[in-house]
Parts: sequence; structure tokens; C-alpha cells
Amino acid sequence: MSAQKPILQLHNIEVKYHEVILVLKGVSLEVPEGGIVALLGANGAGKSTTLKAISGLLKHEEGRVTDGAIEFRGEQIHRKDPEEIAKMGIYQIIEGRRVFEHLTIEENLRVGGHLRGNSQSLKERLEMVYSYFPRLKEKRNLVAGFASGGEQQMTVIGRALMASPKLMLLDEPSMGLAPLLIKEIFEIIQRLNQEERIPILLVEQNVKLALTVAPYAYVMENGRIVMDGPSEVLKQNPDIRDFYLGLTDLGERKSFRSVKHYKRRKRWLT
Repeated sequence: MSAQKPILQLHNIEVKYHEVILVLKGVSLEVPEGGIVALLGANGAGKSTTLKAISGLLKHEEGRVTDGAIEFRGEQIHRKDPEEIAKMGIYQIIEGRRVFEHLTIEENLRVGGHLRGNSQSLKERLEMVYSYFPRLKEKRNLVAGFASGGEQQMTVIGRALMASPKLMLLDEPSMGLAPLLIKEIFEIIQRLNQEERIPILLVEQNVKLALTVAPYAYVMENGRIVMDGPSEVLKQNPDIRDFYLGLTDLGERKSFRSVKHYKRRKRWLT
């Protein structure tokens, strides 16, 4: 996918919940060092499960990787505990803006820096976060539970920055936000990647936005990767357009497989 060396690789992984429910079925993908990669798909496709497999959070939901391997900088991590994975620098920003509601915004940010060294380095990280999110500096003494949705999303991303991430896993950062806030947050995500060189694996249902931000993307359906490629190529792919924009007569979204089947059938009839 890229000339850059991958920092993360998934090799044909399978994931089961409760030892019986097969959710991921041979998923392979990679994230290059310093790059942004998008993982696209409808609800229930397996995107969040993929992120949890990487960060180790499956163990909290009675799920596990039952086949294949996950490598971070060449080291297998799929059997490690989430605490070990976090200490390696992999930080997942979970869907739903999980702030500590009883703490102030600045206290939330400081929580993310608890693994770092002396107070001076924490202070420097805090100033760096505020440089990307000046709105958080203005609201730093506000109790996070009373912050707006956009401010909470900025807080959880800022909290991840405080932990000096080597890889960020972003799960639906646009969910529930107004268009102007979405634009602002995604511009900051791009800056973080370009200026701090933080690799990012982005799960996002806003396909147009994701394909604009990420140079490369994977499309997932029913626990499998059904297509991948450079975003500029995927934007022009008629199957991708139909998958995300085409609706059935009942108003239901077509599946990727049904779209391709329909296209093959149409060509055969003509």
C-alpha cells in the first residue's frame, strides 16, 4: 500500500466473542509509519472490534483473537494485556467521547500524562495540547461533564496526546458533532499527523470526510475486508459509491456484495 515501513500490521486475524461468535474473519491491514489509514464500513461491520483487537480491549468484553497475528513495530501484541499495549504507545480513543465527567478539562488532560516523567515534561505536553486546542485552554477549569460535545471530543484527543502516542486509534470522532466542529477537529487530526508524525488508524462512517483525510482506506463488511486502495482511487470506484450512497426500494442500504452482484447481473443481461 505504501513505500513507508508499516508500524502496525494485522495478519489474517479472527476474533471471537464468548468463544463462539465469530466477528472478524481473516482481517489483514497495515498502517505505515507516520501515515493515516481509514477503516470504513456500515454499523456492525467489525470496525470497532478491529480497534479493540489492536488495543487489547477485547479482553474486557469476553472477546479474543483466535487466529492470525497483530504486530506493532514487528512485535506481536495480540496476546498482551491492554495496559502493556498502552505502555508501548498505542492509544485508542473510544467512540462516544469518554471523558471523566467529574473532573475539569485540564484534570482530564493530566490523566493522559500520568505515564510520563517529571512535572516539567507534563507541563510541556499540556502547552502543546493547548496549542492545538486553544478552546480547551479557555475552558480548562470547566467540569468536563458540562462541556459541549465538541469540547469533550477535543479533550479525549488531547488526553491521548498527553500520553505521547506512537499510534492513535480513532473511533468515529465525528459522531454527533455539528459540521463546523467536525471540520475543525479533522483539520487538527491532519495537523497532528503532519506536524507530530503520529500514525493514525481512523474508523469513520463519514466516508467523504475519511477519504479526504486518509490517503489510503480499507472497506469492511461482515467482518471481512472487501476492498482497499488509495483514497483517490476508491472515491471514483462505482461499487464504493453504490455501497455508501445507493439505497434499495425499501430505503435500506445495499450491501457491498449485493451491489457487485447486481452490477455483474446487469452486465450479463445486456
